[in-house]
Amino acid sequence: MSIIIDNIYISNYIGGVIMERLKQLRERKNMTQVRLAIELGVSQETISGYEIGKAVPPADMLVKLADTLDASVDYILGRTDDIQLKKLSKSDLNNQELELLSIFQNLPESKRERVIGFLIGLGE
Repeated sequence: MSIIIDNIYISNYIGGVIMERLKQLRERKNMTQVRLAIELGVSQETISGYEIGKAVPPADMLVKLADTLDASVDYILGRTDDIQLKKLSKSDLNNQELELLSIFQNLPESKRERVIGFLIGLGE
């Protein structure tokens, strides 16, 4: 029985976070539900359903919502409080990191996978 209660709680929590954040992001862009619906190719009722917690958007719609509202999916899901993911630029890397990245980019795909596996192993 507690599993069902936990699942209901988790579902309500996720739905609550999504509905609050979607409305906040939409209003931040001065968009109506109708305008957002048109941009996404869905009905206004669909957007309203997401914002009042009647429905949780599927993964592909979360990506579209994030792109349209200039936010990350992680933010919409409540996994972070940073609206946008920080993009890494060359200026964020030191010379050694730039050299490693260059070497990695020149490797064939099969060797890249081995390098990633090795690095994961080192980190454990």
